[in-house]
Amino acid sequence: MPYSRESYFDPPQSYKEKWSLAPQGSVLHIDGLKTKTMYAELSSAIPLYYILMFLAIGFDIYLGFAILSKSGVNIALISVGVIADFFLAILPFLLAVKIDARNYIRTENKIFQTLLEIKTRLIVEKDNESNYKERVRDKERALKKLRRDQKTTQILKYLFIIIILAIAAFKIYTFYSVLPPGFSLFSVANGKIVILFSVLCAIFHIIGSEKAFAHLMFWSSKNTTYEKQMELKEAGNENTEALEIPYLGQYKPAKFKNTEVVVDEDGNAKINYINIIWDDEIKELAQRQGDQNARQGLTIVCKQQQL
Repeated sequence: MPYSRESYFDPPQSYKEKWSLAPQGSVLHIDGLKTKTMYAELSSAIPLYYILMFLAIGFDIYLGFAILSKSGVNIALISVGVIADFFLAILPFLLAVKIDARNYIRTENKIFQTLLEIKTRLIVEKDNESNYKERVRDKERALKKLRRDQKTTQILKYLFIIIILAIAAFKIYTFYSVLPPGFSLFSVANGKIVILFSVLCAIFHIIGSEKAFAHLMFWSSKNTTYEKQMELKEAGNENTEALEIPYLGQYKPAKFKNTEVVVDEDGNAKINYINIIWDDEIKELAQRQGDQNARQGLTIVCKQQQL
């Protein structure tokens, strides 16, 4: 669990960044649009990702130092291969932390938010078609840039996968190159092991290493940030903040966990929340709105707070 909501933890930006990139087990759906959650319970598959990562590293080390090195392959080359496999597997996460445009979770959520903004009118645009169309044009330009960023990130990730697979092929080739003339990979027992371990190492790194490493970084951040803050702050110290909802819609009062939709007698709505809005709170509060515009307006404002 990321943290107990009853503790009213106020996460710093570095903590929220790593939380959003850690594997999570849910998706946010609003009126036909969906996005990965940023602040939700973590995925139950995390132990599997750790197993795959450790298996990949173990296979790599065994293959390199127990088979390839004894067959005459240069140890320095083996060491570079082991390090490169792991580094390339976690590189998408490292880029996401350092470069905003490479943060695939944030970009996907920005696209989701922008699509909702295009579909939903501001209250001030109710009787002003030209202002609405002008804002939509601005949002569509922003959407094109976000999709370019998303495509670039995907291309880079595929490139890293191709290089990992190429390293696996290179390991097989290096073993084949030191075999005596007339021998094939399938004619020696170690040849079959090299093929199997090289392929499994690449697959396990691709599937598990980035997700396991992302969770490890989040977990270490939680231990050094959350627990320290809990020692310093007074129990029950709530910091309620309010966000006005400037979008058209028939809003209904609703409360879930630490977030609440408050509607005055004139129909104006605002969102009261404590420190951070979780995605399950967005989902639940949106579902309690009977009006599509209200669901979308509420979601936009909550996503703006998250992002």
